[in-house]
Amino acid sequence: MHPKERRFGATRREFLARSGGAALSLSTISGILAACSNSTTAGTAGTGAGGWPLGPGGIPLARPSHPVKMKRWEAPIPSGMQPETGGTFTIFNYPAYIDPAVIKAFGKKYGVTVKVTPFDDITTGVTKLASGTISPDVTEMTPDLLSRVVAGKLVKPLNLDYIPNLKNVWSGFQSPYYDVESRYGVPYTVYSTGIAYRTDQVKEDIPNLKPNPWDIFWHAQKYTGKTALLSEVRETIAMALLHRGITDLNTEKASLVNRAVKDLQELYSICNVKVGDLQYETIPENKAWLNQAWSGDMMAGYFYYLPNKQTGKVLRFWNPGYGKGPIGNDMWCVCSTSKKPVLAHLFLNYMLDNGVGYKNFVDFNGYQPPLNEIQPETLVSKGVIPQNLASCVLTESDFGPKALQEMTLTTAGQSLWQDGYATFQSGA
Repeated sequence: MHPKERRFGATRREFLARSGGAALSLSTISGILAACSNSTTAGTAGTGAGGWPLGPGGIPLARPSHPVKMKRWEAPIPSGMQPETGGTFTIFNYPAYIDPAVIKAFGKKYGVTVKVTPFDDITTGVTKLASGTISPDVTEMTPDLLSRVVAGKLVKPLNLDYIPNLKNVWSGFQSPYYDVESRYGVPYTVYSTGIAYRTDQVKEDIPNLKPNPWDIFWHAQKYTGKTALLSEVRETIAMALLHRGITDLNTEKASLVNRAVKDLQELYSICNVKVGDLQYETIPENKAWLNQAWSGDMMAGYFYYLPNKQTGKVLRFWNPGYGKGPIGNDMWCVCSTSKKPVLAHLFLNYMLDNGVGYKNFVDFNGYQPPLNEIQPETLVSKGVIPQNLASCVLTESDFGPKALQEMTLTTAGQSLWQDGYATFQSGA
């Protein structure tokens, strides 16, 4: 298992099986969170002050131009308390998305047994949190779903006195637009979405492909059976929008989303496209040649899956660059179910330690933490990654005001995207 692997295969049958689960998860989240939302909030749709659209739980849709400071639904834990010891400390996360050596050291430091409870994807993870069937101490989260778990009181307000290492991260993540004052979460990793490929198999000059490098997927007949997309609702449809030159990755226009879905369906007949999040393995091992991919997986592929040094020279990752292609980040939150809330805060602080964050990145995870000390030129000069993969590493400037990020949608918008994705999954 490896970072963000969803444990689903790339065959059409497995893909279709997953689609039913994804659709169920989305509707389940909406129902559960609507039932447990704070009664003082507005509804799950509509507009707020000044006509600004509202998302789940009546929380305004967060945008860089419209930052959102979410209300604390309870008081944060008091400052100055000692961490809880003994027993089990549970992390709810993607499978193998954190270095076992890192969490073992944390457990030893604080006298607890650390256990990772995995989820297959973030949507089903939130569904399990909302169902009450699990009681973890901390959970991985994404910004587009943060307002949902806040509205559902699934994560606790933070006391930043316990998280001084927040100062180590890029300034934009110390008080991000989606969680002003970092009231509910701290950053974990950052990544971009682009195209991973092998230069010994793919002869096109993808970065300079005209008029649009994303078009390569619609001209991939000679890579039939060796081409794949990410198995993600937002990422997959967003790529098809970018293929058409649409950079609004949060559009709720049915005409745009539906056309993107039709474009995706064409890929079945063009190159028998597969879906899955195994590009970190399949590209280095020559099982796939052309993939929509996350930057972190290409670094992980270089770290762990090279059959020989020569293969490292043919790996490439293209992303469109600042303001032209998707970037995103994962977060840590303290769960409302935590029986060790002080220790949970200290875990968030631990993962933002420069040494711990760097070790987790280069020794296991492959996904970059937004720490000030990590720069692309440093990683290349130290020989951590080769020059041909320097494009995998992000800088703080990549998350500027013009960055393309997949952000929270209204309830109607989420349904539009989910329904479109299910249509794509149903076949050509």
